[in-house]
Amino acid sequence: MSAEDAFPITRAEIVALFMESMLFGAFTVLFTIAIWILLYREKVRGRSTTNRVLCATSTAMWLLSVAHLAIDVTRAIKGFAVGGQAVGGTEAFYARINDPTDVAKNAVYLVMTLLADSFVSYRLYIVWNRARWVLIVPVLLLIATTVAGFGVCIEIGLTKPGDPIFANNLQPWIRAFFALSLTTNLFATVLITGRIMWANRRVREYRANSAVTGSHWEVIETMIQSAAIYSAALIAVLGTYLANSNAQYVCLDSIQPLIGIVFTLIIIRVGLASTMNDSVRGGSGDGLPHHHRGAHRSAAPGQLQTIGGHTYPLQPVVINVSVSRVRDGDGDADADGVSFDAFGSEGKERHVVDDVESGKMSPE
Repeated sequence: MSAEDAFPITRAEIVALFMESMLFGAFTVLFTIAIWILLYREKVRGRSTTNRVLCATSTAMWLLSVAHLAIDVTRAIKGFAVGGQAVGGTEAFYARINDPTDVAKNAVYLVMTLLADSFVSYRLYIVWNRARWVLIVPVLLLIATTVAGFGVCIEIGLTKPGDPIFANNLQPWIRAFFALSLTTNLFATVLITGRIMWANRRVREYRANSAVTGSHWEVIETMIQSAAIYSAALIAVLGTYLANSNAQYVCLDSIQPLIGIVFTLIIIRVGLASTMNDSVRGGSGDGLPHHHRGAHRSAAPGQLQTIGGHTYPLQPVVINVSVSRVRDGDGDADADGVSFDAFGSEGKERHVVDDVESGKMSPE
C-alpha cells in the first residue's frame, strides 16, 4: 500500500491545518503571558539585555508562526476552493511541491528552526559564563543545519511537477536537516543542565540550607521537559518521513507553533517563579521600581524559610510574657528575700506580678 493510499495528502493537509491552528492559538496565549512577564520584570528590575533578547525572539517567533499559518490558509483556499472545482484538482495542487507557496512555507520553517537553535546556543553561552569555547560545536552544527535547510529549499524549488517529497534527491538533505537540528538541541540541553547541576552542587557545599537549590531544580526540570517536547516532535517528523508517510505533513506543520510554545513556556515557568520570589523577598524584587526601593528592607540572611521550593522571609514577632508568682511567708524574709509585705494587713495572700520585660514588680 502506497503512502497516498494509506493516508491521502488532502486528508493530511486538512489535519495539519487543524493542528497548526490549535497550537497557534495556544502559542498566542502563552506569547501574551510571556511578554507581560518580561515587561513586568523590566519595570521591577530595570532594563536588561536578556529581557530585550527574549522579547525580540518571542515576537519574531510569533510573527513567523503567523506567516506560516497565513501561507497554509492560502494554500487551503487554492487547493480546495479553486483547485477543487476540477476533478483531482486538489490532489494535483498539493502534489506540486515546487509551488511558490510551498517553497515559501518551507523557508519560513527554516528561519524558525534556525532562530530557535540560535537561541539555544545563546542560552548555553550565557549559562557557561560567556565562555566562547563552549559555542564551537553548537555553531558548527548551526552552520551545517543552515546549509542543509537551504539545500532542501533549493532542491524543492528545482523539482518537476509530480515529483514526490520522498524523492531520492531530497531525502539526504531533509534527513540531514532534522538530524542536525535534533543534535543541536540535545547537545545544548545536556550542557546547560550539567552546568546548572554543577553550580547547584557548589552552592550546597557552602550553604547547606540554601534556598537556591529548589529554584535550580525547577530550571533543570523546565529545560529537560522543553527539550523532550521539541525532540519528540523532531523525531516524529523524521520517523514519518523515513516511513514515506504523508503524516509527516501533520508533524511538520505542528512543529512551527510548537517551537514558540516550548520557548515561551520556559520564560513563563522561570519568570513566574522569579516574580513570586521577588514579591515575598523584597529587596531587588519588591515590586517597586529602583528609585522606590530605598524605603524597603529585605529580611536578614538566615531568616528565610523554604516551603514548596519558594522562599519566604521570617519577620520578627514581639511576645510579651507576664508571670504570676504566689509566695507563702511566715513573717520572715524567705530565701529569695521576699518579705511578709506580700501579704495584706489582714493576713490575706496577695499576688505579685513580675513584668519579665521591664523587671518591675507590681501588685495584682
